[in-house]
Amino acid sequence: MKKLPALVTIITVTLSGCAMQDGDFPSLLKRPYESAPMAGETAAPVTAISSLPADLQARLGAVVASSGDADAKYRERLPAVKNRVDAARGAAESSEAWVVAQMELAALEIVRSPSVEALADIDALYRDQLERETAADESGGTAIIAAQRDLVQAQVERQQADIEAMKNRLR
Repeated sequence: MKKLPALVTIITVTLSGCAMQDGDFPSLLKRPYESAPMAGETAAPVTAISSLPADLQARLGAVVASSGDADAKYRERLPAVKNRVDAARGAAESSEAWVVAQMELAALEIVRSPSVEALADIDALYRDQLERETAADESGGTAIIAAQRDLVQAQVERQQADIEAMKNRLR
């Protein structure tokens, strides 16, 4: 029973630290000097650009076209690969039908590889444009690149989903 008073004392002292004390506490809001420009300093306006420089637009166009060509070849070849995979469905691993289906899937991956490479190239163009915009206090160019990237990414994701579905059918 001697432990009970000690326990009550410890709890009381501990909880007393949680009690709200009276007084003025500083606000956590931004102070005027934290958001206003310093004396002699002016905030540079950010200019919005509506198009990319011609050389960057040409590179972006070439990358997107490469991806589009690869996607067209992929879609052209896809039905034949699906037929091979369907023919190998349920076949034993290492059987002729299974090996042919695996080879067709690998060939389809190679056909689509320019789309995957295009995605990486667009990411590099985006990064370079972001650095230019940051240095020049501009905006807008990265949005143009991002829109094209979204189109290529959708192609790559659709291709990947097709290939994964066919691989799952072979398991």
